Order: sequence, then C-alpha cells, then structure tokens
Amino acid sequence: MGKKFVSVVLANFMVMFLFIPHTYASSASGEEVIERAKKHLGTPYQWSGESPDGFDCSGFTHYIMDQFGIDLERGSYDQYKQGTYVTASNLQKGDLVFFSGTHQTGISHVGFYIGNGDMISATKSSGVAIDPVFSGFWGDKYTGAKRFIDNSFFSDVSPDYWAYDEIKYLNDEGIINGLSNGSFGPTANVSRAQVAKMVSEALNLQPSSSGHFEDVSSSHWAYEYINAASGAGVITGYENGTFKPDEDITRAEIAAMVNRAFELSNMNSSYSFEDISSSHWAYEDVYALASNGITSGYHDDTFRPNKEATRAEFSAFLYRALN
Repeated sequence: MGKKFVSVVLANFMVMFLFIPHTYASSASGEEVIERAKKHLGTPYQWSGESPDGFDCSGFTHYIMDQFGIDLERGSYDQYKQGTYVTASNLQKGDLVFFSGTHQTGISHVGFYIGNGDMISATKSSGVAIDPVFSGFWGDKYTGAKRFIDNSFFSDVSPDYWAYDEIKYLNDEGIINGLSNGSFGPTANVSRAQVAKMVSEALNLQPSSSGHFEDVSSSHWAYEYINAASGAGVITGYENGTFKPDEDITRAEIAAMVNRAFELSNMNSSYSFEDISSSHWAYEDVYALASNGITSGYHDDTFRPNKEATRAEFSAFLYRALN
C-alpha cells in the first residue's frame, strides 16, 4: 500500500467532512456552545445586533452558532422553523428554546438552554443574561425547543479531556466506537484486534474473509478487519503464525503499525528517547512517528515502548497520522 493510496483515502475523508450538512456541526457539543455563549454575559441589548458590541435575541443565537459552523436563519421565527423538535422533558444543553409574544402570537424570543431549567439569551431589559425557562417572565410564553447539535457523545470524555478532539473526530468519521454502556473507556488498554479494526476503518480497507492467522477464527468479531489489515501489510503476526487478537497492544507495536499504514518519512527528529536504543526492533518506527509529530513521548524523555497503549493514546496517534 503506497503513499498514493493513503493520499486518496485522506482526500476522501476531506470530501466527507466538507459535505456534512452545514445546519448540524459534528464538531460542536452543547457544553461548548454554552461555554461560548456565557462569555458574552452582560453584553448590552441592541436591536438587530449580532456582534459582541450588542445583540438582539436571534442575533445572539445566530452569532454563537456561526462560531461552530451551524447555519441559522437570522430571525427567531425563521430559526424556529429549522432544527429538530424536542419536548420540554428532553431538553439538552445547547438546544434553542423559543417564546411567544405578549399576546401569544408568533415567536418573539429565543435563547440557549443551559440546563437546570435555565437559559441564556439577549433580553431588552438585561442584555445577555440567564433566566428561568419555565417560570418568571418567560414561563407562560414558552412555545417549544429545537435541536441543532448532536450531543450523543461518550459519557466519560468531557470537552476538556486531553484527547477529546481526537476521539470526537474519529468517532464522527465512524472510525471508532464506544462501549456498550455508552462510554469510551479512554484509559482502558486497547487490544490488537481493536487496533486492526480502527486502522482498517481509517484506511477504508475492504473486510476480507481470507484468513491469515491460526488463532483468529472466522467467528472472531474482528476476523475480517484483521485479514484486511494483514493483507494490506499494515499488521503482522508472530513467528509462530499467531496474531493474539485479544492481547493488549504496546506502544511500540502501534508505532510499527502506524508507520506501515502511512509509510512515514523524515527521520530527522529532534527527539531522543532514553529508552529506545538503535538496536530496538521498533526504533525506526518510533522515530518516524516522532519526526512526523505523531508522538512526543513522555515528559521524562522516554517513549515506554513496552507499555500497553490506552484507547485515548491510540486515538491520538491515529488522528495525527490522518491529519
């Protein structure tokens, strides 16, 4: 598998990314939207305003959503015609909540739901402020809510987690999946079979029923992915003809796999890992990753080649190789 093949795959990834419907931005989360909105608390109200100098209600929602690539109409009534309707009992952070006018006619106000029954919006009386949705001034004017953000992400990967962007990108592209309980398990070790599947997905390799290893039966969940990755020369087994699919993979083994998959070049790395000598079997693979900005090792100038890799670490390696 040559560089030309990988380049074609990466080009396809870019095409897929660019054609995500613009109304829904997969890179956004409700938490991120609310965090951005709260930075404007206290901004004065301005009729037709849609900048940090001053906002009206729909100008505020339009401005914030635009920061995440979500294309909202300009007026609150037109925004209400977009998105996916959600019930009041199913509100999530980042949903838009809408309110009728004084005489219950039409839509006259919109804000972001921030949780705990509250919203943030640009009001004539207070500028950008936080108010209750279902009580007080707005309580009897509540009309409905619309969702523009897919908040279905892993429960154990928060936006401030060090590998959040990498995990989110790979998940959005369908390369990685979570566990059955809705979590991702970022600190759990990753198996050789899991890595084979993720690399196969990333390189768009066709699943294969042509067996390569005596310890990977056709009933194994990753059988076709392992065969595909092996057939493409991305993974190799052991001298005794086994692959050991369910064993945890080491950082050195991942380095070798990533180097084979992307045929990395440029060995002029400024890194010097104290625990990787030139005689180590994965020496060139590790330094190929370092030279291409895929790994920097640990703070103590070690790479720890025999350490089992976590799911988050592998996600970071794969994301950097793809980008």
